[in-house]
Amino acid sequence: MLAIPPIHKLNQLQAMPIVWWSLLVAILPFGFSLFRIPIVWRVGLLFIVINCIISYHVGRLIITLKLPRYWLLMLPVVFCLTIIIKFAKYNLLFGIIYLIFEIFGLMDKQIYN
Repeated sequence: MLAIPPIHKLNQLQAMPIVWWSLLVAILPFGFSLFRIPIVWRVGLLFIVINCIISYHVGRLIITLKLPRYWLLMLPVVFCLTIIIKFAKYNLLFGIIYLIFEIFGLMDKQIYN
């Protein structure tokens, strides 16, 4: 799949890891629904554990790749747009939680200062 010319050309852009992680966060809830994983597991495992780890990683990527701070909004916005389509509205709060975890990733080792 990476050898497809348009995808190969896109992957050369500096911010593409942020885009790929954001798309993964958008696709995973539908995958969990497709496999009929119960809502409790979807919220607990996917929304709380997996997506928080991904959002922390995205914050670290923004620092590592030296991207502008507005890339912090990519993952929460994509997640919230995905949630509006099919899932309960209370899940929109996770967009704020993911933004906070991204900021923790930005802080890196300065979190205790």
